[in-house]
Amino acid sequence: MLLLVVASTSLTIGLAVTKNFQVFETLSFLAGVANVTPQILIPLVADLAPPECRASALSVIYSGLMLGVLISRVLAGVIGNFTTWRVVYYVATGVQLLVLIGAYLILPDYPAKNRGLTYFQVLFSMAKYAVTEPLIVQMAIINIVSSASFTSFWVTLTFLLGGPPYYY
Repeated sequence: MLLLVVASTSLTIGLAVTKNFQVFETLSFLAGVANVTPQILIPLVADLAPPECRASALSVIYSGLMLGVLISRVLAGVIGNFTTWRVVYYVATGVQLLVLIGAYLILPDYPAKNRGLTYFQVLFSMAKYAVTEPLIVQMAIINIVSSASFTSFWVTLTFLLGGPPYYY
């Protein structure tokens, strides 16, 4: 996981300094692939929390993830309003490093349960759930639709607020 966090941080620095759009797109894609913190943190919390506190622990994690998405958009807009868009990526790099240090200090040392599996083997093993678990497929479709709705609303809202009469 440490290697993926370092890779994600390095890719974020690359996003801040690149001047080529195709390189920017490629780095954005790779940063998305390397950013696995939620996919690791959610099952870890579910596994570490006692059964009677599991729901509240997971709700705190999900609330933090959603608040992070919303607050980061607001902060990026404020930073981008007063500086260049590249500063947003420099700030993101600093925040990633702070989160890495905080996770290192706060999260317990946790032994791996599946030592023989690599990250890509775990991703490949997910394909079997698309065939064997219809409830997971249904939840994935609901998540895709809700994420598309959320993203389309916020992206189109930026165009509305950027033009007349708001000029934000």
